[in-house]
Amino acid sequence: MQSSYIANIVSGALIALVNISVAVSVAALLFAQTDQRLMVPGIAILLIGTLVTGLGGTLFSGYKAVVCSPRNGLIPVFAVIVSSIYVSFGSEYSISVQATIIVAIMVTTTFAGLFLLLLGRLKLGNLVRYIPYPVTGGFFAGIGYIFIQGGLTVASGRDANLDAITDLQFIQLVTPAVALALCLIIAKMFRDSHLALPGILLLSVLLFYGVLAAAGISREQAAENGLLPIIESAGTLAPVFHWEYLQEVKWIAIWEQLGGIVVVALLCSMMLLLDVSGIELLAKKELNPDHELEVMGYTNVVNGMLGGFPGVHDASDTALVDSLGGKDRLMGIVNSLLVAAAILAGTKFMELVPTFLLGGLLIYVGLEFLIDWLWKARDELPLSDYVVVILILILILILVVIIFSDILQGVTFGFFMATTLFVVNYSKLSVIKIETNGSDHASNVDRDLETRELLNKEGHRILIMVLQGFIFFGTADKLITAIRNRIMELKGSKFDFLVLDFHHVSQLDTSAIVTFSKLAQLSDRIAFHIVISSADEKSIKQLVKHGFFTFDDQPLERHYKEQLDTAVDWCEQRILSDLNLNDEEQNLKLHDVLGRIAFEETDVNLLSDFFVVENRKAGEYLFKEGDSGESLYFVGSGTVVVVLKIPRQAEQILRKYKAGAILGEMAIYTGANRTTSVRIESDACLYRLDKEKLEEMSRRFPASTAALNTYIVKVLSERLGRANRNLSRYI
Repeated sequence: MQSSYIANIVSGALIALVNISVAVSVAALLFAQTDQRLMVPGIAILLIGTLVTGLGGTLFSGYKAVVCSPRNGLIPVFAVIVSSIYVSFGSEYSISVQATIIVAIMVTTTFAGLFLLLLGRLKLGNLVRYIPYPVTGGFFAGIGYIFIQGGLTVASGRDANLDAITDLQFIQLVTPAVALALCLIIAKMFRDSHLALPGILLLSVLLFYGVLAAAGISREQAAENGLLPIIESAGTLAPVFHWEYLQEVKWIAIWEQLGGIVVVALLCSMMLLLDVSGIELLAKKELNPDHELEVMGYTNVVNGMLGGFPGVHDASDTALVDSLGGKDRLMGIVNSLLVAAAILAGTKFMELVPTFLLGGLLIYVGLEFLIDWLWKARDELPLSDYVVVILILILILILVVIIFSDILQGVTFGFFMATTLFVVNYSKLSVIKIETNGSDHASNVDRDLETRELLNKEGHRILIMVLQGFIFFGTADKLITAIRNRIMELKGSKFDFLVLDFHHVSQLDTSAIVTFSKLAQLSDRIAFHIVISSADEKSIKQLVKHGFFTFDDQPLERHYKEQLDTAVDWCEQRILSDLNLNDEEQNLKLHDVLGRIAFEETDVNLLSDFFVVENRKAGEYLFKEGDSGESLYFVGSGTVVVVLKIPRQAEQILRKYKAGAILGEMAIYTGANRTTSVRIESDACLYRLDKEKLEEMSRRFPASTAALNTYIVKVLSERLGRANRNLSRYI
C-alpha cells in the first residue's frame, strides 16, 4: 500500500514537472513571439488550463489515473487568433490588446466546453470520429513543422529562417535545444523510458547551471546573451482576467475569429475521442465517450471562466504516469497541487528556465508529430491516404513559409482531397449487392406446380438487382452502366422487368436522381418495366417529384412496391397475364386439383372421397402457431397467407398461397406442431386431407396414394432447388 502511495506521488510530481515545462515553452511560442509582454499572461493561461482540466479529469473521469491537459495540437489555431487580434490593433501592444486576447481565449475555451457538453448530452460522441484520418495526419504533421520552427525561434530569440542558418550566434543558441530534443527522441525508443523525459530535463538544467558556474557567468549576463528568458513583469500569475478588461475589449476583433473558435471546438472533440480510445486500451476497460465529453465540457466551461487554455484527455501523458505506477486519483491531485504552486509562485521561477530547454521541448514535440505522421504512417496508411498527408504538409509549408498565412487553409485543402479520394474509392465499390432473376428468386406466392414451372421457365424476363450503400452520382452511373451491359449481354433472352431493391441502400442522394431519370428514358427506349422496392420515404418522394413513376395505365410502367417479394409477384402476374393465365380468377374444383396429381382418371375418383371441402371467409384463421399438424390443404380459390406474429408489431406475411397450391404438408408427415399461423386473406375454397384419411388411403389405394406423394415430392424439390439457386447468389 505504501509503495502504491509513493508511486502515485512520484508519477504526479513528474508529470507536473513535464506539463509546467511544456506550458512555459508553448507560452513562449504562442505569445512571446507576438509580443514579449504577452509572455506572462500567456504562461498563466496555459498553467490555469493545465490545473483546471487536470483536476476535472482526475475527479470525474471514468478512469482514475487519467491526465487531462492543454493539447499542443490547438496551438497553431490559437496562434492565428492571437496574431490576428494583435494585428487588428496595429501590431502595437496596449492593455486593450492584452484584454482582447485574454477574453478571446476565455470565449474560445467556454465555447469548446459547451460544444463538448452538447455532444455528450446528445450521445453524439461517435460522430466526430468521421473526420477523415488523412486530414488529421496532415494537420498534425503541419503542426510538427510549426513546433520545430517555433522551438528554434524560442531558443535563438530570432526568426528561424534561411538567413539565420549562416548566423553563428543563432547556431550556438539552437544547437543545445536541438541536442536536447534528439536526446529525448532517442530515450523514448527504449522500453524502460518512463523516467527519461523528466530525468533528461532535470539533468539539462543541472548541467546548464553547472557550466554557468564554471564559466563565471551570472544570471543577468546569461539573460543578456539569450540563454535565459527576460521576464518584463513580476508577481503571481492569477487571476488572468480583471473586470476592468471589459471596458478595453475590442469585441469585433473576437467576432472575426469565429472560424478559429469553431475549429478549436472540433479539434478538442476529435482529440478527446481519439485519446479516450487509446486510454481504453491502456486501462483495459471501456470508457463511456459521452460521459468523458460531458466531464470535459463542464470542466472547460469553468476553465474558460477562469481564463484557462482548453484541454482534454492526453493518452501519451496517461501512459507515462501508468508506466510510473500512477493508478489512482492521488496522482492527479499531486499533479494539480504542484501546478497550483507554480501559479502562486509567479514569474520568479520562469526566469530560471533556460531558453534552450524551452526551445528543445518544442522541437521534441514537433519531431514526435513528424515521426508519427511521416515515418510511421507510411506503413500504416494506404498509399492514397499517405499522399494526402504529404500534400497537406507541403501546402502548410507553402502557406506558412512563403505566403505567411495560417494552416487552416491547408486543413481545408485536406478535407477537399480526402472527400475527393473517398468519392473516387467509394465509386469503385459495386452498388449492386446481388444480381439474380425471376427463376432463382421467385416471389413468396405459391401457385400450382405447373404454373410455378412455367414462371421458372419465363423467369429470365425478370432482372432483379439488390442495391447497397450510398447511391450518389458516382455509384448511380455505375448502375446504369451495369444495366446497359446486361441489355447487350442478354439480347437473345431480353428481360422485360427490372426490379431494383433498396433494402440495403442507406440513402439516395439528390445527385443520383438525374441518373434515375436517364434510367427511365432507357426503359422507354429499350422497352422494359421498372419496379422499385423497399425504398425509404425520402427516396420515394424524390423520385416522385422528378416524375420517375408512372401512375396511369401505360405500355411501360414504373412502380413502387413495399417489399421485394411484392415487386417480383407483380412481375409474375404480368407474365401470366401475357400468357393469358390469370391466377387471381382461378376457381379450381377438387376434380381439377386431383387431375393434375393422379396418374390415371380412375385415381381422381378414388382420391376425392378422402378430401373434405372447406369454404372459409376472409379474416378467419385456418390454423394457428402451436396447433397440432393433422391436415394438409389444397387451395381451390382465393388467397391464403402464412403470418408470423411478433410482439408489439403488426403481423408479418411470410408466404401467400393461390389456387392450386398445397400447404401444411410438412406437419402431416413429421407430426410436428404448426410453426406459423395461416389466415384467409380473401374468401377461399380449400380441400382438406386429414392425416388419418391419408393413412387409410395408403392402405386401400397405395398406387393412387403414391401419385399424391410423388406430386408433393415434386413441389418440395422445386422449392428446394429454387432456394438453392437463390442462395448461391449470396455466396
